[in-house]
Amino acid sequence: MTSEIIREAKEKDLNEVWRLWKEIQDQKVYFAYDPSYTKEQIENIWINLTNHIYVMEIENNIVGAYLMKPNQPGFGNHVVNAAYLVDAVVRGVGVGHKLCKHSIDTAKNLGYRGMQYNLVVSTNKNAMAVWESFGFKIIGTVPGGFRHIEKGYVDAYIYFKDLTET
Repeated sequence: MTSEIIREAKEKDLNEVWRLWKEIQDQKVYFAYDPSYTKEQIENIWINLTNHIYVMEIENNIVGAYLMKPNQPGFGNHVVNAAYLVDAVVRGVGVGHKLCKHSIDTAKNLGYRGMQYNLVVSTNKNAMAVWESFGFKIIGTVPGGFRHIEKGYVDAYIYFKDLTET
């Protein structure tokens, strides 16, 4: 039987979270952050324990993570923003689905009223299928909002889920 757990990240996990982030960033097809962003810049924005970071382990190896923080400061801090990281070697086997489910439950437990993804690349069909399976809706389209390394300018979507609904 495979040992699998999603748990809150610790300081010692942050290098593995960075490894996952960097792998995705370097692919230039999912994240708006290009490879010129340094580890320190991404740590200031996302990979720090001020944000809510959870990792997924399979057989004691970190294979995925999600990071959450308020989407906006002040009067917008009741809506959470999230980023998901899945190691390329385990994509397509449900890791993203499990991370999304866990993040929704965590966000509700933390008192957030909504969850928003600010830039979902329209070519990322697998992620979109996961988000939509959990009731996320596209609430906006940014035409040509992402410069895809292979396909040029493609649309980007803003997804939202009301966490107060049962």
